[in-house]
Amino acid sequence: MDKLNFFKRACLVLFIFLIITNSFWLWRTFHVSQENEAKIKEYNSQLEQFELISPEIAWLDVNSFLEKQGTYSLDYSKLKESLLNQTKISSGGKYGIYFQDLDTGLSIGINEKEKFFPQSLFKVPLMVVVLRKIQNGELALDTTIYLSKADLDSESGSLFKKGAGYPITIKELLEIMVKESDNTAAKALANRFLDESNYLEVTSIMGLPPPQNGVITVSPKEYSNLFRSLYYSNYLRRPFSEIALSIMAETDFKEQLSAGLPETVKISHKFGANEESGYYHDCGIIYLEKKGLPLMRYE
Repeated sequence: MDKLNFFKRACLVLFIFLIITNSFWLWRTFHVSQENEAKIKEYNSQLEQFELISPEIAWLDVNSFLEKQGTYSLDYSKLKESLLNQTKISSGGKYGIYFQDLDTGLSIGINEKEKFFPQSLFKVPLMVVVLRKIQNGELALDTTIYLSKADLDSESGSLFKKGAGYPITIKELLEIMVKESDNTAAKALANRFLDESNYLEVTSIMGLPPPQNGVITVSPKEYSNLFRSLYYSNYLRRPFSEIALSIMAETDFKEQLSAGLPETVKISHKFGANEESGYYHDCGIIYLEKKGLPLMRYE
């Protein structure tokens, strides 16, 4: 009986000891955690809320930052390998490809600095020139013009069939020029609103090279600057960058970059081609899981 009582007392003492030990350990852990958190907060306050890193992430709380960081892709070597394999199995041709992740700045390229004739890709900076004039109050989207004989061009698009004297708004011209790559719409806008000075201003500020001896050539990497400028809206104000990207998201051309993409994935892009000379271009931004991924492809 005495042995049983002794055993019970011993168990009770051990139980009390474990409670005290665990309580101390929990208190210690919580106290240290609070101390560390206080030190981190004090350190962050000294840094004035991360004043030297990107404002896009500096203001985020810890959980939001970790969630955003978890969406980053940090290795595109497999994508480059796949692109190289695709160009190898293609029958000849000259390729220039440039890809950049707009979240991280990481990029890959194949002949990305190679110069090409832009063909219809020049219609995007033309659209930017016109939208800039609208932004500045010099024009309006609902401004109506009348097609002239000098505007009519049958090489691309169907607007020329309307003939001289046809009334059409600036907004309609922008949409037809980009969605259908219509040359008549492009000429109607260029003949009235484009001059050398404002074209050079747009191309310079948005990172495109100037003409050399009157000839315009551009590399995939250089042309990506134009889409990046629209994405970050650093030349046009946000409503007008949105208009430009929205128009390019509704293009009629579903080949090249669009081919193989799920219908749920949005892409804003401009296609350009010259079948006689064998030029095929497609450049744009692919919006994938809250990412903006500019991809420039020239052949």
